[in-house]
Amino acid sequence: MSDPIAPSAARWPSEAAELVSLAVSDGDLGAAVAQYEQGAVLAPWAGHWPDGRTVRQTMTRIMSLRLPLDTRLLAVLPADGLTMVVCERRIEGAGPDGKPVRLRGIGCTVVRAQADGAWRIAADAWCLTDPLTVPP
Repeated sequence: MSDPIAPSAARWPSEAAELVSLAVSDGDLGAAVAQYEQGAVLAPWAGHWPDGRTVRQTMTRIMSLRLPLDTRLLAVLPADGLTMVVCERRIEGAGPDGKPVRLRGIGCTVVRAQADGAWRIAADAWCLTDPLTVPP
């Protein structure tokens, strides 16, 4: 029996958002969720506040599209153990039902330094447009 490979841990603040993007694009729910602190908040849709779903539940919904997540870093603003990372995110392609999906938005990720030297996401607002294209 082989040991499972642990998800990568972000070594610097901006890497946390990049690792989420890679994990979503690869369909690796565990690796995506591993980038978040326990109790973190993920709000992917523009104009919609978190509805009590866990990061895992929200990420499962996003990943149900089976499309890659493209993340482009726009700004990194450090402040005493916290860093705000501003990103543009995009999900585009044909969804599982064959219909086109075009989600895009500029959002903010707040990343916190951990005791082990890794950086994990404490709060994440993607601000993607058109939440109606994502199945409940």
